[in-house]
Amino acid sequence: MAITVTNPGVGKFGWFLNATSADASLCEESKAAPAAGLSIIIDNLTISTDAAITITIGSGEAANACETVLLGPVPFAINQCIQWNFLNGGMVLASGKSLTVDTSGAGNINVFASGRVQ
Repeated sequence: MAITVTNPGVGKFGWFLNATSADASLCEESKAAPAAGLSIIIDNLTISTDAAITITIGSGEAANACETVLLGPVPFAINQCIQWNFLNGGMVLASGKSLTVDTSGAGNINVFASGRVQ
């Protein structure tokens, strides 16, 4: 199933994204990989779901799964929301890798993330 991503405008620098999907169980790309030598840095991440599933946030995609797991799999209860604020400089993905999300099954999810590319 496809993920729908919107990119609200940013005031000064960096990026925001709001990604929704009814079934991200085959791993979905939330933010495309930057150019070689650059990395996505996540400063804030909020995930919610209406299903009892596990959600994994990763870097890159391979064989319908996160290539490198960054968070998770995190177990979610029905209608649960979890927020992470990375106050220590952000969570840095590997150079040239996309931000991905994978779930253990069908269920509506919403991923809101903000950060920068360096």
